[in-house]
Amino acid sequence: MKKTLEQQQRDSKHSYFAQKLTSCLIANQIQVKPASIAAAINSYYRSTSVKPHTVRKWIHGLTQPRSETLLLIAKWLKVDPKDLISRPLETFNSLNKVSFEFDFTDQEVISKYLAMTVKEKITVRLVIDAISEKHR
Repeated sequence: MKKTLEQQQRDSKHSYFAQKLTSCLIANQIQVKPASIAAAINSYYRSTSVKPHTVRKWIHGLTQPRSETLLLIAKWLKVDPKDLISRPLETFNSLNKVSFEFDFTDQEVISKYLAMTVKEKITVRLVIDAISEKHR
C-alpha cells in the first residue's frame, strides 16, 4: 500500500517543516509539485539553483533547507522563517511533552538565544540538530 503525502510527512524526521511548507504553498496557491516549486524559487531568486529532487526531500520531510535557503523560501512565501521550523509553544504543551526545569545557566543561554537574529537562531538550531543526530 502506498503512503499518502500526509502519512509520509507525519512519519518523517522533519515532519513539522514538511507540513508547514506544504500548507504555506497551498495558502499561496502554489502546486505541491517539486519541479514547479523548484522552478518558481529559481525564477524568484535568480542567484539560487534549487533542484526538484531537493524540494521533494523537503516536502516529504526527509531534509530541511540550509539556513540561507530557508530564509529565501520564507521571504518567497511571505512567512516568518521561524514559523517554518518551530512549533508554537502551545503545541508542545498540548502534546504533553516532558516539562523542563531551567537553572541559571540554561536561562542565560536561552536569553542569549532569544536576542539573536532569525538567521543566527536558524544556525544554532541546525548545530543542535546535528549534535543530537550524532548521539542517536
